[in-house]
Amino acid sequence: MMSRPKLTISTRALVCQDNDLRGEIYVGAGTVLHPQCKVWATGGAVIFGSGNIVEENAVIINRGPEALIIGDNNVFEVGSVMEGMKIGNRNTMEVKSHVKVGTWLGDECVIGTVCSTNENEILPDRTVIYGANNDRRIFSGNRTNQLSVHQRHLEYLMQILPKFNHARSSTQ
Repeated sequence: MMSRPKLTISTRALVCQDNDLRGEIYVGAGTVLHPQCKVWATGGAVIFGSGNIVEENAVIINRGPEALIIGDNNVFEVGSVMEGMKIGNRNTMEVKSHVKVGTWLGDECVIGTVCSTNENEILPDRTVIYGANNDRRIFSGNRTNQLSVHQRHLEYLMQILPKFNHARSSTQ
């Protein structure tokens, strides 16, 4: 039998019940964990900052002894896998992307659909991984609209998800 997770949820966060949570997990204000996502803190804790979105079938695993710190306003899209050591702010892991063991993501990085990092890689801010060969470049454009779109997405999820899903509360 699986033990209950030690779950600490901010009062303004939304964690749906129908998901797989293991270990010590802290969920920051405004963060949304969809149903069917997996967050496994089998080593150290998983600590979410504020305003993150973890979609269906996304998997976040921390097997290492240290805490996995996830910054603010990140999106883990459907089927993405995060096994890295640290993630900054405003990153997007697109559908079925994979951040491999030991990887550090800076701020405003994008891991493209079905793309992956290398193990133990350190990605500088604004790195974009794209294409069949996991090519890399540094994004030099303007992402000012991205944060307002992210905020509207969070507001929508906070309204809609509770209508169709039960929410979890903190457990000690």
